[in-house]
Amino acid sequence: RILTHLHSSGTQQAGHLTRQAPHCRQIIYVESAGGSMSLPYLHNPALFPLFEDLPLMEEMDSTYYMETPQGMLQPARTWCFVGEIVHDALSHMPVLGHRVEVRDMSGATHSIMFYPTAGGLDFGQLKMGNTIFVRYATRCFFSDLATEAIKVEDLNFVKVIPLNLDSLVYMSQLFFEQGPVCCNCQRDISMQGGAAPRCNSCLTAKYCSQACKEMNMPVHTSFCSICQDLQEVFGVDFDRFIQYVPFR
Repeated sequence: RILTHLHSSGTQQAGHLTRQAPHCRQIIYVESAGGSMSLPYLHNPALFPLFEDLPLMEEMDSTYYMETPQGMLQPARTWCFVGEIVHDALSHMPVLGHRVEVRDMSGATHSIMFYPTAGGLDFGQLKMGNTIFVRYATRCFFSDLATEAIKVEDLNFVKVIPLNLDSLVYMSQLFFEQGPVCCNCQRDISMQGGAAPRCNSCLTAKYCSQACKEMNMPVHTSFCSICQDLQEVFGVDFDRFIQYVPFR
């Protein structure tokens, strides 16, 4: 069923899951039959919000944060920004924050700036055409640039996948969103449950028989590492927060 949540003001963008009215923003959530909003879809805005729907750094936004008994803010759940790198000319310049421009799910372009205090990242991965994920991403206003951007300090919460965003969405739909069907012949395997043969590496590709698995392996091999990357992206409890979950 569809749930909605209203919060801070913004502008209207038609044609996307997110709608903004003059004084409220409406985020549409898709809730599963079991009550969970953690459907592992890259286009689920509750899990992978657009840049404009991210919380502002150090501001209380009840969509994302809760207040502890000690008066501190902590995430109420897990979320992750995703965007395709469309400009990387400044990515190797620490003095400029290894700045990259990214396109989010709406097609809008925004900046990500890196000022690392923890973790490690191969900044050579920040290449045009790759897709970047930032867990617990927030918007930060940079007065010298007179613009908002995502500010990354802990690199443990950043993951880069060497594939463009549209292809990743297709991969997500193919291996994670469709029902239980054989990846080779598309036969319904819902009755097989956990007994259905799977790819031993990614555990994502499922088959109706060992024969179908062996037949599909030469094709699946080219997708397997991406499936493993997406497993890491989706393999977290999005519905609640116990502790921060890094990518590495």
